Amino acid sequence: MENSKAYDIPLRIFHWSFAILFVVSFSIGKIIDDDSSIYAVHMLSGILMASLVLLRIVWGFFGSKTSKFVSLRLKPSELIEYFSSILSAKSKRYLGHNPASSFAAILMFILTFGIVASGLLMTLDISEHFFEEVHELFTNGLLIVIIFHIAGVILHQIKHNDGMILSMITGKKNYVAGEVGIESNYPLIGIIFTFLLIFEGIFLINNYNFNTGKLHIFGSQLLLGEENKDKRSRGNSYDDEDDDDDDDDDDDDDDDDDGDDHHNKHKEDRD
Repeated sequence: MENSKAYDIPLRIFHWSFAILFVVSFSIGKIIDDDSSIYAVHMLSGILMASLVLLRIVWGFFGSKTSKFVSLRLKPSELIEYFSSILSAKSKRYLGHNPASSFAAILMFILTFGIVASGLLMTLDISEHFFEEVHELFTNGLLIVIIFHIAGVILHQIKHNDGMILSMITGKKNYVAGEVGIESNYPLIGIIFTFLLIFEGIFLINNYNFNTGKLHIFGSQLLLGEENKDKRSRGNSYDDEDDDDDDDDDDDDDDDDDGDDHHNKHKEDRD
């Protein structure tokens, strides 16, 4: 059967880079103790995921027709019709994103930004427990969307056997009646895309201190290490103790001054 070009190279790079980074970040977040220096990779990979989504958004305006947001099928009626046709003998096929994968893509973008934002807010000394709960909620939400996405792809492949699973590797799908494939794979943009991703990864690693747990970026510091947050808390406690000690010393000095005044007054009365 004749194949059509369905997905360009930049889109495929985004797809697999996002998948790998999510697996790395999620696995480390669940397996590694948060006081380990390796745990920082969980946060650094999350930052990379957000950067990937930003690049994907840009490509959603300038990429090939199946990469553009205008090609996404985001009408609720289309989604309902698509799910209704899944079990029927004649379900509609799409060259690009079907309604289910279109909604999944948008949800992944939103959830990723929520994950990264709540993760960064957790590093601050404001409502850390609240943002930790929000962070976990977004993460579990993204996991659920990904699981349903994978299940949908497998179900579609079993039913249609049209090369959907391999389409994000080869960029090709079986011919879909009435739809024309993309004109270019944009290999040069794919190379630039890959270079930017690698460059940012190196930049983050070079600017992160695994000993102090601090990420130096754009003239500011982010404290990503859990161990160092404990040190900061202990440091604040020490400061409070020092302040208390200083207050005690001041009280002692005041007592000494009162004693001296009383002694001098008694001496004057005696004279």
